Amino acid sequence: MFTTQNSHRLPSELEVMPFILRLMEFIGLWGPPGQIVRFLAAFGWGTMIILFPKAVLGIGSDRFDAIAKGIAEFIFEGSLFVATAIFASKRIAFERLIDGLKEIFQRATNGPHSNDCYDLLLRQNLSINKFVKGYTIYCCFGPFVFCVPSLAASHFRYWTLSGNQSEPLIFELPMEQEFYGLQIRTNFLHYHIFVLLSLFAYFVCAYFLLVKVSVHFIMIQYSSSTYRLVALRIRKMTESKEVTQSELVDIVELHRLAYRCSTLVEQICHLPLALEFLTCILFWCLTMFYVSNNIDFNLVNVMVLFWLSLLETFGYSYLGSKLTEQADEVGAAIYDLPWFEHSVELQRYYRLMLQRVQRPTGITGAKFFVVQLATFGSVVQMSYSYYLVLKEALTMI
Repeated sequence: MFTTQNSHRLPSELEVMPFILRLMEFIGLWGPPGQIVRFLAAFGWGTMIILFPKAVLGIGSDRFDAIAKGIAEFIFEGSLFVATAIFASKRIAFERLIDGLKEIFQRATNGPHSNDCYDLLLRQNLSINKFVKGYTIYCCFGPFVFCVPSLAASHFRYWTLSGNQSEPLIFELPMEQEFYGLQIRTNFLHYHIFVLLSLFAYFVCAYFLLVKVSVHFIMIQYSSSTYRLVALRIRKMTESKEVTQSELVDIVELHRLAYRCSTLVEQICHLPLALEFLTCILFWCLTMFYVSNNIDFNLVNVMVLFWLSLLETFGYSYLGSKLTEQADEVGAAIYDLPWFEHSVELQRYYRLMLQRVQRPTGITGAKFFVVQLATFGSVVQMSYSYYLVLKEALTMI
């Protein structure tokens, strides 16, 4: 359990993900529990506009490249909604994690070598703020970028080709799907009703994606930073002329809290990350197949989703490797201490930290695989291999 110290408040520049918490409060994932109805309303809207029509009513096309695109889109959106729902169910663990991070930051910035710890956390928060702002801008413009190409192509066809051909005009859809009996591919009014309703659903998806990716990235990054703080305190302690028991006890407690935070991060992230890595293999495979056979306006939509998926998967892998490295760095810092020169009482505290360091620390995907850069490389290779198999199989049909 964490016991947040109220005697010392964190300065505003060291607050734990304040912007993301405000975004979560707006959608109902933070703040008063009753506000969860906002999340349920947004979740229901996205499900009824995107997921349900694809799953129940179908893609609405007999071309395999369109079917591949529709399935890839369903995989991407379905994974997003399921992962967001899983995160919403982990609210208690997330609240405990926020309290734990606040306690660690308070201890680090109010104890020995507080200036060094303050500088480390300040640099980290500045980097996090830059990432969050950039990703927010990307997600804000994403729905427009997703709809505008197909809308512009459809209007161009309608105003230039209407009345000049015997066959019905086919409109370009942002996503391949049917929509509750409306003739969204051939009827001008139905098409615009669908695009307008879909635009709001795409904003819901963008908001979910912003919260999901930012929260998971920041949680893992903060967990890495807690181990960096512990290693920093240990190395600064070795520079002192005398190691005191009180300072060592404080470091041991800091290490315990850091390990507890990483355990909570693993508890929150392991299912969404497993879902992301398993579904991205099929998503990338189908995306590569579609891109290899189509160069048109829909390519913009496909690449928007592809780059989002690629960034997310690589980010998890990179941050997972970084977390493991920082946790191991604590062990290296302890081994560098002249522990054999210290009293038996102090060596007992060293032993406590070494026992904790020997436990594997990192992020897993549903406890089946470790999320690290090597995992990302394996996913890329598997996706490309499945794409080649799919392409070869279709050429033989």
